[in-house]
Amino acid sequence: MLYLRCFRAAQDLLMQTVRDLDVEVAVLSEPYKAPSTHGWATDRSGKAALWMCGREHTHLSDVRSADGFVRGRAGGVWVYSCYLAPSLTLEAFSSIIDALSDDIRGRSNSLVGGDFNAWAHDWGSPSTNARGHTILVPFASLDIALLNEGTQQTFNRAGAGSIIDLTYASSALACQARWRISEIYTASDHEAILVSLSENSPRRSVPPSANKAYRQDTFNAQAFSSALSGLATNEADSANVAAFKLAVAVERACDACIRQRKTFRRHHKPVYWWNDDIATLR
Repeated sequence: MLYLRCFRAAQDLLMQTVRDLDVEVAVLSEPYKAPSTHGWATDRSGKAALWMCGREHTHLSDVRSADGFVRGRAGGVWVYSCYLAPSLTLEAFSSIIDALSDDIRGRSNSLVGGDFNAWAHDWGSPSTNARGHTILVPFASLDIALLNEGTQQTFNRAGAGSIIDLTYASSALACQARWRISEIYTASDHEAILVSLSENSPRRSVPPSANKAYRQDTFNAQAFSSALSGLATNEADSANVAAFKLAVAVERACDACIRQRKTFRRHHKPVYWWNDDIATLR
């Protein structure tokens, strides 16, 4: 999941960013324009949005558009996008938080992200304001945990910054979730926040990927030779087993001494206007 606030330039760049980061679901605040397609959903104001930008067979279902937030189900996860404008009165802010809390309550496997425009010591702010307290009290009764880590500012404009972008996850997901602020350039005054969930199923040994591609100009012959120097054969292995082991060893050697080309699934090709010069400038 990627959370980001999008102005026009940021949303243009977002099309490539989700491909670079292999994002499945984008949680957006103040999108420049939310397309009216089945992969998008917004709250009533259009200021909070969800975008299913990943696998084709994953779609957004059970969508609810409310004031200040939109929620939908992506696979087995309930995903919420929230935007609570700084212009809201405390009464209106509290009403939205209450409605959000009621909707989250009882839903396992929930991820909640957005721009809450609130301060609290709990997520690294220098103080707790009325909005922060309004969030902390009802959320304390829910089966969710704050994923934010550290004190790095999530918002920065004209040298002034703060931590106002929050991510919560239900306890079932929090134990396997990884939260981090991406260093990728987004053209937004909010940092891109990435949340990834580890797979519970054990990893199986798989043959080398046929979809990998390498940059030949980065090949280091000495490093490649060193990576294969410890390769040994077992006379008890069949021809197929020996060939498989050799292929795995060669792939690992290539990974160690040759830079990979960026590869994409068919629906994850770079946007038509993307090129190496733009990537370098970013």
